[in-house]
Amino acid sequence: METKKEEIDKKRKEKWFELMFTIEALAVKKEIVEKSLKTHIEKLGNIKDVFVYETEYMDTVKVEKPLKNVEEAYSAVVKLKLFIRNLPTLIQIVMVYGPSSIEVFGPERTELSLSETQDITNLLAGIVHQFAAAGAGGIVITPAK
Repeated sequence: METKKEEIDKKRKEKWFELMFTIEALAVKKEIVEKSLKTHIEKLGNIKDVFVYETEYMDTVKVEKPLKNVEEAYSAVVKLKLFIRNLPTLIQIVMVYGPSSIEVFGPERTELSLSETQDITNLLAGIVHQFAAAGAGGIVITPAK
């Protein structure tokens, strides 16, 4: 079985995307936000094209009036260092797991195949249509004048 260092070196050689994500969660109860965030990160770590190699949970903090009609809540933050195999998977992970910030460490350059380009554009088109179907937006078409 490979050590963590060997796995990290292997991912770098294979030109996986190496990143740092900061993910924040907010809930009205401290226990709920902490448990939910841990479950969220466990699910991320179980994806076959993702390798999380460092996880750092910050202290959960109480927040006054974080949202309209919410008097107080709790904010939990985790910083992750991870590898993601390719750009289509990276974009999907960003949309599903909602990091607050992303830092990309490598690779310096990457190529995008035609099928990866197609996967990405179809993924984005699907999201736009999901927003439209939910009544949260869509494509605005301006008639010719």
